[in-house]
Amino acid sequence: MFRFNRLFWKVFLSLWLSTFAVMMVTVLVIGELAEEENIKSKIDFKVRIHAERFLERFETSRAFRQKIERQNQRAKGYHQQNWLAHRKGVPAITIFDDRGQKILGGKKPPKGVENSFKIRSEAGREYLVSYYLQPLKNSLARWQGLIFSIQALLILLSSTIASFIVSAIVVRPMNELRQYLKRLKSGEFSVRVGDKLQRRGDEIGDFAREFNQMAEYVENTLTGQQRLLQNVSHELRAPLARLLAASGIIEQQVASGHPAIGRIQLECQRLNVLIDELLTLARLQQQVVVNAPIDVRPIIEKLVADSHFSDAQRPIELAIAQQHNSLVLGSAALLERALSNILGNTLKHTAEHSKVQIRLALADNSTLQIIIEDDGPGVTDEQLARLCEPFYRLDTNVDGHGLGLGIARQAMQAQQGSLHIENIQPHGLRVMLSLKLAV
Repeated sequence: MFRFNRLFWKVFLSLWLSTFAVMMVTVLVIGELAEEENIKSKIDFKVRIHAERFLERFETSRAFRQKIERQNQRAKGYHQQNWLAHRKGVPAITIFDDRGQKILGGKKPPKGVENSFKIRSEAGREYLVSYYLQPLKNSLARWQGLIFSIQALLILLSSTIASFIVSAIVVRPMNELRQYLKRLKSGEFSVRVGDKLQRRGDEIGDFAREFNQMAEYVENTLTGQQRLLQNVSHELRAPLARLLAASGIIEQQVASGHPAIGRIQLECQRLNVLIDELLTLARLQQQVVVNAPIDVRPIIEKLVADSHFSDAQRPIELAIAQQHNSLVLGSAALLERALSNILGNTLKHTAEHSKVQIRLALADNSTLQIIIEDDGPGVTDEQLARLCEPFYRLDTNVDGHGLGLGIARQAMQAQQGSLHIENIQPHGLRVMLSLKLAV
């Protein structure tokens, strides 16, 4: 499917139009000049032959000379002269002898461009012959003939080939760089631009080298953050376990059910959940998953059944046709974790009476989408762009640490899938999980 707003077509059409226009104008102008020169040469030849015949008769016949002199005296313009000065296809001419005396021609010169040449008669006398060439009247017809000629077809073909080559030279490396950017964006931080693009000496080569430096910086930064996150999480586990053990001892010695002891244990449990989520996020960012065929239908049905068990009053609609192909390439554990986080997040941030629908759809012939929709209030565009950021929370009054959607996104990326969130009109939120079909 062609998209004419792409850079390739912009460059192609710009070059094609400019090249075609320049070549056509050049050919037309040169053709016009050549045609004028050709016509002038033909007329010049006819005028010379006519003038030679006239002078031969003028010099050898006294009666003819007297007749010409009488005609010149009566002539008011070239239009009154007879065949002696007017031949079909030959313009009216004026002839001067070697003393500058006019021997042929009217008193009023016609319109047009004057052309002149000298001619020597058989008697050895030199004459100056001049005539006026009228502008060409059939230029438009000749232009139309050239436009629909084989020359125009060759010009069109050559400009198309040249424009295609230049467009490919410019756009192909840009498309390669775009693929590297997509891989980096999808979490493949070790991606680097190939040597072929790096060795280029133009701006594209500069961009490729800058990209590699940026990718290396991003990889080192994120790897350091992940390592720090894992180390801190592991280091917190030991003092947290000791804190829980100490609270149990205090509870036995002081009093069972003391509110301060209960509060300590509650906060310790929350810290333990947070550490688990941090470790999960860190592992997912580094995990390499070998995808295998899995059926998403039983995974979704299990999660919906668990939700109905914990909250039987919450309306969750499962709209999956029996004949729908639900076999994808991925990891059952990661997909279940992603769906569980998304569904739990949806139930926490929508009202109890809000309806939730889960359905399947084909994004294309090779991609299956799991779509979770609610009819809640939705979010603003600014919030929508940050929903999957770690520790970002829409409502601080709701339990959680803001890691659920971030873990879900990492789980999908680990399976070479994607997670996309958008608002629904007039209200509501739609979460789409995309995975490649297994068959």
